[in-house]
Amino acid sequence: MADNGDTNRKCFTFSWTIENVSYCWQKKGKQIVSSTFVADTIEETKWKLCLYPRGKENEDFIAYYIHREMDSKGPENIELEYELAFLAEDCSILVSSNSNKRTFPRNWGYGSKEFVKRHILFNKISTNLFPDTIIARCRLWKQVGEIVEEVHCFARTRIGVEYRSFTWKIENFSTFEGNKEINHSIMSASKDKKFMGVQMCFGGGPKCEGSISLELIACDQRIRYFSLHLFVLDSTGNSMDSNKEEFWFDSLLERKECTLCFTKHELMDKKKEIQKIQYGSFDLKPTNPVKQNVKDPKQHFLPNRVLIDDLKTLYNKSILSDIKLKTATGTFHAHKNILSVRSPVFQEMFKSNMKEKIEEYINIEDLTDDTVKKMLLYIYTGEIGNLNWESASKLYVAADKYEIITLKNECSSYLKSNLCSTNACDLLLLADLHGDKDFKSFVQDFILKHDKAIINSDEWKCFMETNLKLAADTLCLKYKQ
Repeated sequence: MADNGDTNRKCFTFSWTIENVSYCWQKKGKQIVSSTFVADTIEETKWKLCLYPRGKENEDFIAYYIHREMDSKGPENIELEYELAFLAEDCSILVSSNSNKRTFPRNWGYGSKEFVKRHILFNKISTNLFPDTIIARCRLWKQVGEIVEEVHCFARTRIGVEYRSFTWKIENFSTFEGNKEINHSIMSASKDKKFMGVQMCFGGGPKCEGSISLELIACDQRIRYFSLHLFVLDSTGNSMDSNKEEFWFDSLLERKECTLCFTKHELMDKKKEIQKIQYGSFDLKPTNPVKQNVKDPKQHFLPNRVLIDDLKTLYNKSILSDIKLKTATGTFHAHKNILSVRSPVFQEMFKSNMKEKIEEYINIEDLTDDTVKKMLLYIYTGEIGNLNWESASKLYVAADKYEIITLKNECSSYLKSNLCSTNACDLLLLADLHGDKDFKSFVQDFILKHDKAIINSDEWKCFMETNLKLAADTLCLKYKQ
């Protein structure tokens, strides 16, 4: 599927970011939906996005739909052109549908039950900085008439995940006889209480002699999905990859069972004896995310928030930094690998034989210290911090220079939301200088809507003296509409 949307026409865009997407607990035929959104520029119609993470009919595929709500305003039937896409965390397109023209009655939707194969999508995002985050994007165009103003709305869903890795010591394994049971508790890292019970059973009947099974008991009503990866360690510490299992829970104290892929006798025949059971588990919750600070040396899976905090520490403390960014008044330590992942411009610097690669510093005297601080904070954490009109403008310039597209979009969104008659001229020049057609068109539309207030202002008079052609091109648009 290709990205065939008409980028020259104004559209309504909705972007839904989903964190920990691979751990969505919905089974085949079950959907996860976005928050509803209202497209004010399209007759105030009301919509939502619907995903079937394990397929609507075929669990190998992700199904993806745009749905008009029953209580939507607007006409009974509305003719629209739509495009659905999945984007990576850096807003690069992973897969996109062709644009489709459809008539949407209320309580109706369109999309594809086989939008993309699950393994293809997850392989594509596996190398990203945040490898389990996707953006589901929908763009809407009018079939009749044009959308007056470009609008982009955002929503975010975080699947609450708790990762745990433990070693369960099994003493005197060779002495266990039939019907023997031993128990273990998995404790929550976030609340320090039991959230899963595990019972190991040794079979004694003629049909299951020597079999080893695990029974899992959900002790937290929030648990919806549990993934288990189990290893068996012998006395020398060598491991055998045993079971990979998935379980879905619907109620508290519900029990699930799995049988290990080898028997006690098979292990003993190989002169191996279970000394430890090592397993990793994932606790998926449908509501609030789990925030944890765990001092467990064996916990080697980290949620996004912990990863972000660690990257921030890496930057703030300049741990193993290997490159310096020098402004006219300050020096900032950074890491080539992280800069390269986030910026193709930095990546090209370090790959080529430019002096930055040899001298281990980059001169950026055209940027202020505050701008570089904010840019690096975003590169490492995806966070911007507090913005004002001036800092957002400078950060926009930096993002464009180093081709950090998501940061550029964040800054332009802030500037658009703070656009007024007194700063419209400055923003028009900014958008024009950086070749940002969408941003420029947005500002020009604003100027034409408020032409009397702006064109009679002192700012416009000064603007015309230095940018006569740009001013004339903007005013000419009034007569082309």
